Amino acid sequence: MKSIRRTFILVIVTVVLCMSCSIGLTYIKTKSLMRDAYENELRVESGMISGAIENSFLRPITVSETMSKDLTMYKILNVNTKDEAKVMEQEANEYLTSIRNGFGYSMVFAVNDASKAYYTCDGISKYIAPETNDQDIWYKVFMERDTDKPYLLDVDIDAVNNWALSVFVNTAVYDEHGRYIGLCGVGVDMTELQRLLERYERIYDVKIDLINSEGLIQVDTDAANIENAYIKIDSPELYSDGECYYEVGENVSRTITYIDDLGWYLVVQNNSSLVSNVYSLLIPSVICMTAGVLLICAVFFLTYRKKNADSSK
Repeated sequence: MKSIRRTFILVIVTVVLCMSCSIGLTYIKTKSLMRDAYENELRVESGMISGAIENSFLRPITVSETMSKDLTMYKILNVNTKDEAKVMEQEANEYLTSIRNGFGYSMVFAVNDASKAYYTCDGISKYIAPETNDQDIWYKVFMERDTDKPYLLDVDIDAVNNWALSVFVNTAVYDEHGRYIGLCGVGVDMTELQRLLERYERIYDVKIDLINSEGLIQVDTDAANIENAYIKIDSPELYSDGECYYEVGENVSRTITYIDDLGWYLVVQNNSSLVSNVYSLLIPSVICMTAGVLLICAVFFLTYRKKNADSSK
């Protein structure tokens, strides 16, 4: 009896140890394989999303840059006083209206640097004061931009379009001598960009954000996060080469891609947990192994009871 009991205990211990080692090795291997699969999948998805976003901005950037090189825009902005700016109001109105009607943008604008006249399709809507008016700080930011591009994207409220959030493409205008005389641009309704992000979030089951170098969210499907919430990125300059970088955490994984044309970072976060998915794959194996151990225990128990019954006769 003692021999059977010792054999039974030895077999159980051996099986449990083997099962534990098998589960541990399977977990490590499965996690590694799934991590690679997650990374490859997220990189491909990020590439698709990045291309779609760049395409959505290509048209407004091109329109804005074309406006900045138009001789009519040179004429409108090449003035030095408010009186001269007022004289150009009607021509500015007609030109900006033609751009709006031709391309369908809710906001088309121009600013004369000397007089600070802000032209829209309705004429001079105001004279901006970037040094004293917080609402006009965007102009100062544009003038101090740290980029060799002639344009800069800015998220702000569009007073002309019912105070809707918009992304403005501000582009510098220079005269024939290379002297800065103002800027012009168009406004892209934020809801258009949100619909684009929402579509890809639904297709790939991911969370998509566009952020600036400080981590401040510029475009998000949740309007409450725009210009309010931050996504932390350590040393953003390390990601500024346009490559797609993959990061994995305990619960989520994400890719970070710098989109040079926008001057923003694309962050695509996988909504599913790698660890949770590994566990879900291992659970059936654990159940089968546990059932095997219980079966072995049952066989030995029945054998032990039968031997015990025979010896008592």
